Amino acid sequence: MEKRTMRTTLLAVVSFMFFAGLTSCLDDDDDAVPQYMELGVTEYGPDNEKLVFTDSETTLQLRDYPAGFEFTDSVRILMKYSVFKTGDENVIYDYMVDALSIQNIVLKDIIELNEENRDTIGTDQFFINDIWISGGFLNVDFAFYGNDEVHYFNVVKDPDDQTGDETEIYLQVRHNARGDEMINRYRGLMSFYLEPLQVEGYNKVTLIFENQEFYTAPYEEFEVEYEY
Repeated sequence: MEKRTMRTTLLAVVSFMFFAGLTSCLDDDDDAVPQYMELGVTEYGPDNEKLVFTDSETTLQLRDYPAGFEFTDSVRILMKYSVFKTGDENVIYDYMVDALSIQNIVLKDIIELNEENRDTIGTDQFFINDIWISGGFLNVDFAFYGNDEVHYFNVVKDPDDQTGDETEIYLQVRHNARGDEMINRYRGLMSFYLEPLQVEGYNKVTLIFENQEFYTAPYEEFEVEYEY
């Protein structure tokens, strides 16, 4: 099978919802207002402006957003939006936008396996569609079958998998279906903090995800370069 090496890319997916593929610009109609989809992190500005710092390093200020979304600081989100106006040197934002939908994205720590959690972290079947880094986070796009139980997904580092090369870190994605029935197909996205993987004395490491018997992936191995 092919091995894939990936650098930073942007992929828009909705956590725990089945979806068709999305691109950064969602509307090709020349007469329609263009709509965009991006991953980012919320933050309050110095005057309590509601901001989103996107993975493409753009600062968006929210003019309007769905009533059901409660804006809080430092939340990872996937946002669909249209641009109201472009900023200039006198304002804090690159674009003022109207958010059409906002989805919270689960953001977790990478777990180090040990004797206590090794047998409970889960090895249930699922599908890995893509793994990439953007916005300083590790992102995993996956699919699975389930019914009505909450499933647990984690990225783990197994000390037994590591070699003597400090610049190569072997990781696994794990799934615990909690005994759920495999009836409906779902697709999801989760993000993970990367800072604990930084190695002193180096400015980049390679994250390696070897294919495991409990999941299906389009490539024999995923390699993601993490620069910091």
